[in-house]
Amino acid sequence: MSFEGSLESFGIGEIFQLIASQAKTGVLEITTEEGSAIIRFVRGQIFDAIPPTKDPNSAIGVMLVRADLITKKQLDYALDLQHRNLRRLGDTLIRMGAIRTSEFQAMLALQRRELAFGFLRLRRGHYKFTPSDVDYEEGVDTLMNVDAVLMEGSRQLDEWPAVLKRIPSDKLVFRVVEGKTPPEGSPEEDVEVFQLVNGERTVRKIIDVSRLGEFSAWDSMANLYDGGIIEAVRETRAAKPQAEKKPVKLLEATFADTALSAVALFATLFFLATAIFRGGLLNLSIFSIPVDAAREYHSLEARSLNWSQRMPAKYPPANVPERK
Repeated sequence: MSFEGSLESFGIGEIFQLIASQAKTGVLEITTEEGSAIIRFVRGQIFDAIPPTKDPNSAIGVMLVRADLITKKQLDYALDLQHRNLRRLGDTLIRMGAIRTSEFQAMLALQRRELAFGFLRLRRGHYKFTPSDVDYEEGVDTLMNVDAVLMEGSRQLDEWPAVLKRIPSDKLVFRVVEGKTPPEGSPEEDVEVFQLVNGERTVRKIIDVSRLGEFSAWDSMANLYDGGIIEAVRETRAAKPQAEKKPVKLLEATFADTALSAVALFATLFFLATAIFRGGLLNLSIFSIPVDAAREYHSLEARSLNWSQRMPAKYPPANVPERK
């Protein structure tokens, strides 16, 4: 039996619990402003998840690139092959030799967890669950326990404000304090994150490369920061490069001179033709027109050159009061 409704009246956690308690198999579709996302359940446990249509960063291919497991060029090539051979993206990448099977499966599991935790933060939207068969292969595909997801998701929701208070932005860059290392007995996640801090990677990049999940990696960064093991690097915006002034080419100058000459020649021919029709061909006074026009053009050209060579007047220095 299918059911649907608004997330404002029935939260995601309650929906997960209902599906788990009744061991349902089917598809849960969640529609928000970000688009439609899908979670498939098998016997009340989470099988897989498809990210919202308007959130490309959650796509498995993009996650692989951001984690430095494959290159953007490899992803584009695999997507092109996928459209032709109709295979799954993972199968295509593995056949290409771009990634190992274990790495791809681990990234799929991470994507599934991150999407599930992200859904728990939703407060607005529409949900619809439809019982249906799911293409699940026993012994090969893995399932996520809903109770474990709800417990971990609840913990993250409670602790996120404290983590963000210590490290408020994923665009910050941190470096290791000289001579500092994580103390013995530190959580394994903290040690992994510590090894990725190099004074160049942003918090977001460390999250992507560590493959620990957003909350776990961010929390480890906060632990290292609290322990005085890493320190923030103040970011400075790179100055915009000034446009290079290209030297004037000889051809450009020649074109300008040619244009002026053409204008002068046109004016000369115009006055010459007018004089011919009005005064006749034997009127010798018309031969003075080209000379006058040439003189006028020469004077204009000289004034133009003189104008371009003018220098601004030297103004006296501003009277700036000395700092005391």
